[in-house]
Amino acid sequence: TVLLVLLGSRSKLTVPRFLMCHLAFSDLCMGVYLVVIATVDVLTRSQYYNHAIDWQTGLGCSAAGFFTVFASELSVFTLTSITLERWHTITHALQRNRRLGLRQACVVMAAGWIFSCVSAALPTVGVSSYSKVSICLPMDVESGLSQVYVVSLLLLNVLAFLCVCVCYLSIYLTVRNPSCAPAHADTRIARRMAVLIF
Repeated sequence: TVLLVLLGSRSKLTVPRFLMCHLAFSDLCMGVYLVVIATVDVLTRSQYYNHAIDWQTGLGCSAAGFFTVFASELSVFTLTSITLERWHTITHALQRNRRLGLRQACVVMAAGWIFSCVSAALPTVGVSSYSKVSICLPMDVESGLSQVYVVSLLLLNVLAFLCVCVCYLSIYLTVRNPSCAPAHADTRIARRMAVLIF
């Protein structure tokens, strides 16, 4: 719904709206994953043990795993990008020429899509595996390369979380300081984004 509203709106496509579209799409992908997992759960109720090997080693589990890793990484990347864009806009409010443009946002999000696709594809080519657990997450850490993959994803997500926290703390301190207060519209958008990310 968010994606349809943002894309169907007659308003100009701004950088925050553009980033919100990517966040909505990643949420949609996560929804697809959850529907697939819920459907398999309903279909194999009380008899999962009879279908476990076929499900976990089949194409369905690999596809579901791809969707969840892709959606998770794109979501984290997009949330971090939204936060950095808002931080930059708020802390450089008086310098309108230093704002992130739509072209730069496209480049940033292209990098996010590439990173998310590669992250999601690695378990399909032998780096970790989606077939280790029934919910199709890349939890195979038997090889050194698989361990590096899983730990790297976890560390990147923790770093993204810390980045978001630091940026919003900086935004809060900037907004609280009346001598360098940004435009009211920027403050309002920053508050909305903070609530969304929280």
